[in-house]
Amino acid sequence: MIKTYSYKAKARTGQVLTGSIMAENEAAVAAYIRDKGYFVTQIKVQKSASTIGAMLDKLQLVSIKDLAVFCRQFSTMVDAGLSLLACLSIMIEQTYNPKLKAALKIIYKKVQAGETLSRAMAGHAIIFPDIMINMVEAGEVGGVLDEMLSRLAIHFEQEHKLNERVKSALVYPAVVVGIALITVSFILTFVLPPFMKLFEDMQAEIPLATQVLLKISGLLTDYGLWLTAALLLCTYGVIVLARQQQYRLVLDQLLFVLPVFGLLWRKMAIARFSRTLSTLVRGGVPIITAIEVVKKSSGNLSMTRALTAAQASIREGMGLAMPLRASNVFTPMVVQMVAVGEETGELDKMLEKIADFYDSDVEDMVSRLSSMLEPVLIGIVGMIIGFIVISVMLPIFDVLTNFNQSYN
Repeated sequence: MIKTYSYKAKARTGQVLTGSIMAENEAAVAAYIRDKGYFVTQIKVQKSASTIGAMLDKLQLVSIKDLAVFCRQFSTMVDAGLSLLACLSIMIEQTYNPKLKAALKIIYKKVQAGETLSRAMAGHAIIFPDIMINMVEAGEVGGVLDEMLSRLAIHFEQEHKLNERVKSALVYPAVVVGIALITVSFILTFVLPPFMKLFEDMQAEIPLATQVLLKISGLLTDYGLWLTAALLLCTYGVIVLARQQQYRLVLDQLLFVLPVFGLLWRKMAIARFSRTLSTLVRGGVPIITAIEVVKKSSGNLSMTRALTAAQASIREGMGLAMPLRASNVFTPMVVQMVAVGEETGELDKMLEKIADFYDSDVEDMVSRLSSMLEPVLIGIVGMIIGFIVISVMLPIFDVLTNFNQSYN
């Protein structure tokens, strides 16, 4: 695990060197200091909560886009004939992500000491996913590291594009819903109560719609904090249950049967499965190992169980298509194309075609869903605001009517 260490060191001339560095352990820090021509006098772990900067470093993640750029640049340099150490040195200099930079410094030391790149990367599984470690290992064994890195770059770029399409399509609805909830809660909690008090003082008749609104306003005013706490507690409870296998399986199955969104989730899962397995198989990774990597990155327990059954089937000399069909997770088209790929010996190409198809299908579905959600959400928000306005105006009309009748 990478930690931040502070150190003190001295040179033979007596010059004192102090500083801090992110490293895997104290030995890595000591090696770094010795390489600079100093001898260590003190190394200690910095408390991550001591500074705001350290807290921000903890939140800094290595994104799929960072990995795609890393693989693309690394592949180009390896293809140009640069040595592995030279490539790593250049990547350390031009990488801006602090976590990735710190990991690359440690990897550089390990490779310099004679360790393979894949083995050095395996010590940073939180940064480098299993697909990357396995592909790099296959590239080292086959002498085609540049080709493997290029395929990884394409894989990460495609995955990043798919994720961004979905995120961008869901941003607008999420913003509309968020603003609507905040606005309505503010009106019901702070704006409406003074009006209602005024109507009561004027002894105006309160219509049914206004009474309903008053009840809701009273609940939010009196129990708003409790309701918020209950909502947060329920959310936390769902997260805790989702981490337990028996409940996680139920939740994952529910995700697949949800109207509209369930189909979208299923297609995204199939696209990710196909793309990852295609990349690994084409890279020469054994099918059993490749499926194990896909299991870890699937993010869905139903699919994980289907892939576990597929591994058992392959070990018994059977194919991949049959357990996929029995799982009821994969569509008939996927099962049929996988079967054809196994028969023709072109499983990687078939899986790539499946991934391309579902990537395109997800993009079209997200676009249609976004186009449908916008007017629906605007209509719902308009109806809610309209109901509030009418509920407030009805007593006003009643007061004005009574006033005119009294005046006449």
